[in-house]
Amino acid sequence: MLRITISIPQASRSCPARKGRIAIIGGGYTGAIMAYLLAQRSHENLASITVFEPRETLGAGLAYGSGDLDLRLNVAAHRMRAVPGAPTAFFKWLEDNSRLSTDPASITRGGTFSRRRDFGLFMNDLLKPLIDAGQIAHVRQYLTEVQRNRSSWSITRSDGRVDEADTLIIATGHASPKIPDQIPASLVRSRRCIPADRLDAAISEIAQQESVLVLGTGLTALDVVASLKTHGHTGPIHLMSRSGLLPRPHASGDFAPHGVFETTDATARGLLRQVRSLVAETERNGLPWQSVMDALRHQGQAIWTQLPEPEKKRVLRHLRRIYEVHRFRMPPQVEALLDKKGSSPIDVSRGRLESVRDVNGKLEVQVGRPMGQGNTPLKVDRLVIATGPDAANMLDYQKLLRSMRDSGHLVPDALGLGIACDAHCRAVSSAGVPQASLLIAGPLTRGTFGEITGVPEIAAQAAAIADMVIRQANVSTRTIAISG
Repeated sequence: MLRITISIPQASRSCPARKGRIAIIGGGYTGAIMAYLLAQRSHENLASITVFEPRETLGAGLAYGSGDLDLRLNVAAHRMRAVPGAPTAFFKWLEDNSRLSTDPASITRGGTFSRRRDFGLFMNDLLKPLIDAGQIAHVRQYLTEVQRNRSSWSITRSDGRVDEADTLIIATGHASPKIPDQIPASLVRSRRCIPADRLDAAISEIAQQESVLVLGTGLTALDVVASLKTHGHTGPIHLMSRSGLLPRPHASGDFAPHGVFETTDATARGLLRQVRSLVAETERNGLPWQSVMDALRHQGQAIWTQLPEPEKKRVLRHLRRIYEVHRFRMPPQVEALLDKKGSSPIDVSRGRLESVRDVNGKLEVQVGRPMGQGNTPLKVDRLVIATGPDAANMLDYQKLLRSMRDSGHLVPDALGLGIACDAHCRAVSSAGVPQASLLIAGPLTRGTFGEITGVPEIAAQAAAIADMVIRQANVSTRTIAISG
């Protein structure tokens, strides 16, 4: 007897394919746009689309869920291409919901820089009709365990109930910031030292005249400054990081990305030479350097995949911070806040945290300074940790991810940027094997794709994953026995 395996499309009436049960862990922007695209493109061919997210709404997550009205998107609204096929959806939502008239401060010389909360509300409005219609299920529970059965995934909720899924998509977003070992746990418990992602709950306890040290000088640190100022803070604010570099400002006006990057010289030095050459060329032609960085961003994934691993490590070691401050630019409102005359002082410096201790009610912070700058301790009332997500320990910060690592289903990527996956976003097991039914989405995939932090890049990736999942759900494999 000869056995032949063939694939038959779902549409064949003689052998209808088994419909897919899709589970998405994480309901921030990445998980939400994934669910939206699956529901829009092929909900009738999928048995279920379930998003596990404890928050009340989908699409906001930590990034867009803050109630602080002075936290702004760092990208102009018309560039927030959040919905594949509808690049102006967010800006149109702002117009239709009168957000531009009720928030005149959003309109700047560099474009419309909306409140981050508004983007979260936009995503909620996008998904709510699909949730109400039953096309997407939103389960507001934490998960405690995921196990692989013979042909499906068993997902255990915090209440003990178990869900089954044919395809599992991990979209949990960024890890929490790491609390430096130099900071005693007692100071964190007392809220004298505060992780930035817990600032909302603690900010009312910070007296307006208190001095604050913010560890970090990136966008998260600038969010801290904006939040403090919103609450009427008048005391001195110190920002400190190893580089001492702040995000750069946006250019005024609208302009197209400029420059094509060659991958024939796939080295860190070669990439740096090209950036410098293109910036010089654009400035001679009266264009801003930001146009080159936008081109680099758009071509970032193609460039990253061409770099050998040693060169990727050199980029991360030598060029990462300088790229980040030019790529992740500050909103114009924050730029104006930093330039505001007569406000409380905001000091930015280079330094390395060496120790923190309580001395007579003050935090005495010992800082390692660059050569020749001395190392006099800094005395402040509060310290806020804004050093960014702890990507290198991504699989440690959630119990569920730890258990999937321990079972061999997930491993960190070789560069310490997230979770290992292949070019099709399939999670690579501890045995080095891509798993077709376990997918990784969003910033967790930075080790493979490099540039995958912005909304447009995540949206494009989500569309590709959705199409792949739908193709898998629409194909059934039959084994036919033929007498020979």
